[in-house]
Amino acid sequence: MRRLRIAALAACALFATGLHANESQRYAYAWPLSLDGDGSAWQVELPIEVYAVLTDRELRDLVVVDAQGNPVPTALRATESAPATSALSALPLFALPPSAQAADESPLNLRIERDADGRLRSLDADLGSTKTNAATNDWLIDASRLAAGIDSLRLDWDDANGTAQFAISVSNDLQNWRTVVSTASVLSLAQNGNRLDRHDIDLSGVHAKYLRLRRLDHGPMLPGLRVSAATSARADPVRAARQWIVATAQDAAAAPAASDAKEYRYTLPGALPAEALKFDLADDNSVARVDVSGRRSEGATWYARADFTAFRLHSEGTTIGNDEVALAGIARDTQWRARAATPLNLAPRLSLAWRPDRFIFLGEGKGQYRLAAGSATARRADYPVDVALAQLRGKLGTDWQPPLARLGARETLAGDTALQLPAPTAKHDWKTFLLWAVLVVAAALIGYLALSLLRAQKPPE
Repeated sequence: MRRLRIAALAACALFATGLHANESQRYAYAWPLSLDGDGSAWQVELPIEVYAVLTDRELRDLVVVDAQGNPVPTALRATESAPATSALSALPLFALPPSAQAADESPLNLRIERDADGRLRSLDADLGSTKTNAATNDWLIDASRLAAGIDSLRLDWDDANGTAQFAISVSNDLQNWRTVVSTASVLSLAQNGNRLDRHDIDLSGVHAKYLRLRRLDHGPMLPGLRVSAATSARADPVRAARQWIVATAQDAAAAPAASDAKEYRYTLPGALPAEALKFDLADDNSVARVDVSGRRSEGATWYARADFTAFRLHSEGTTIGNDEVALAGIARDTQWRARAATPLNLAPRLSLAWRPDRFIFLGEGKGQYRLAAGSATARRADYPVDVALAQLRGKLGTDWQPPLARLGARETLAGDTALQLPAPTAKHDWKTFLLWAVLVVAAALIGYLALSLLRAQKPPE
């Protein structure tokens, strides 16, 4: 009897192990996670290589598993309520008195009045001893209230038309200046119902309290000149930082909608959540009206994403292109299409701005966890992770955020086989019958063992 019970337990253990192995093979790849701290919740940010293996539109073929391969509560973090890390902030602009054009690095002799917060309220400046009656071509910009670096400076004005060239220097003490942009052009032109606009000057995340904007050309004044700074914080526990990716260009083809139009196709490695795009023409002095569409997969419906005028102008050694275009909403398209009413000699470059999704998972201490992703059949269960996070914030504070986990090198589970739907089973599958037979025999064996134990424990009459 004892041998029979041992054999039955061994058979059940073997059967359970087989089920676990089959379950683990439903995912294509896994990434080990490195955790900081001994908390109960973490979040993981998805890189492009994870998006490349996901097959489900809702990203449900992704889960975090523990060292034994068991899934732990995992849920996509909602970003709608998270504070934005990108912003366009209007900055105070002070016109410096007309003077002889001084070099950008020249110190400014300023008499400054500040408010209670330390911001510039008024100033009087002297750039040199030579005075002229020329219009103001120098401005001082107060960016001292910005905590993040400045990605770009946006210039706006009241007139519908206007072009200008500027140089930008930065300083933290108004005495020592450093040139960050030697020449940059902005423009706003309207003609025959078409518009060409370029208002942004790239600063690549420069940190400075003060900026000096100096006009280089002698064109008409820009009435009502206004300056704003586009800033984006580094990756934080609330929201991922924005990234740019260049879409892979496919062969151009004639657009079926119009004989004189041309179509340009692009692909992304996965369903990245795009929020803006850049469309850069390859030829100098070219202009084209462009509409951009996207779709999730081959054969799906195309959806309109943007409609704008793209241009690339070259003048006096400076190239001016159109600004980035914000999308109406998040677009998870892997295939993109651009139609230009005017055929172009070379395919334009399409770049997309996106923010990686973040997933929250719950665990017990610094265990060994892996992110498993990519499956045609496996889907993550629904977990009330938000309820658990609310309870944790009740104990740790309302500002508490789960720390970020780091992904290690990719490991292969079932590989690309897991990304394909299994072939339909035959009407009479002998494996199914065999599995049911094993289950019935195991159930009968367990019942027999239970009855034997009851009889052995029954006292004699």
